[in-house]
Amino acid sequence: MTREEILALKPGKAFNVCVSEMIMGNRVVTDAIFGETEIYLSEHGETVFGRLQPYSEELTSARLVILKMADLGYTEASLWENEERPDVICRAALLTILDEQKGKKKRRSGAKLHIVK
Repeated sequence: MTREEILALKPGKAFNVCVSEMIMGNRVVTDAIFGETEIYLSEHGETVFGRLQPYSEELTSARLVILKMADLGYTEASLWENEERPDVICRAALLTILDEQKGKKKRRSGAKLHIVK
């Protein structure tokens, strides 16, 4: 996915699928009965099926993106906490992932502490 494609995404199903797969690490399938379904592993290693979250449309779901990005070590995720537009949060997260893939950014693996004497 290119920067232009990310910037052109409108809130909705396609945007939510991109966020689910590229950021949340889930697989999205279409079910005849349940519609768009996310498949992921729980923290106990169980396969979980759930309705596709409206990441780009609802703030509560977009906050999950912030938490995931923080868990992945992206310190800039904390800057998005006061943002109230879910599509802006998701777009920023996708652009951050894209920049890392292109080598423009590197995520921090943890706090860099130095002992000063």
